[in-house]
Amino acid sequence: MLTATYSIVALKLEQSRARWTFSSIQHYILGSIRNIKSAGGIDFEGMLNRLAQFEQSCHQRKMALIVIPALRRFTHEADALLDELESLSEASLALLRSLRDKLQRAMRQGAAAIEEICASLEQCCSTVYRRLAREEELVQIAERAIPSEAWFGIATDFLSHDARMTKAMAPVHDDEEE
Repeated sequence: MLTATYSIVALKLEQSRARWTFSSIQHYILGSIRNIKSAGGIDFEGMLNRLAQFEQSCHQRKMALIVIPALRRFTHEADALLDELESLSEASLALLRSLRDKLQRAMRQGAAAIEEICASLEQCCSTVYRRLAREEELVQIAERAIPSEAWFGIATDFLSHDARMTKAMAPVHDDEEE
């Protein structure tokens, strides 16, 4: 029971962090778009990089690596939601690829494509937001549908994931300089 509680709390915390991070990215992008005329220029490449980084980090979260596969194993209750989330994720990735192409064209064509890029950025933000909002439902389904005996393995996977992420973020020291 304690491992299930740990896992659910860890999952909710991860989800909350993801929503907070995305909210700040979305605020930056939408604010830049609103101020396009007064700003004189927008760092579209920077916005795309932030969205792409966030999208990549979403696929490295416990939700994607551990909980979704567990839900697919233990219940069909979440199948429609999981299919929708997969579709939203694919749409987001396709939008990012399309935005990169549009940005390249805009560099060649000038300001005519800027409106289209802004609309696509807004659509991409909307798609990511919808996916994150729908993921909230997965936590509730997981809590209800994954058997209690499976939570120990999930908690172990969570701890392993945390250890890998901590190790990946640790600074590298050059022993030759000593």
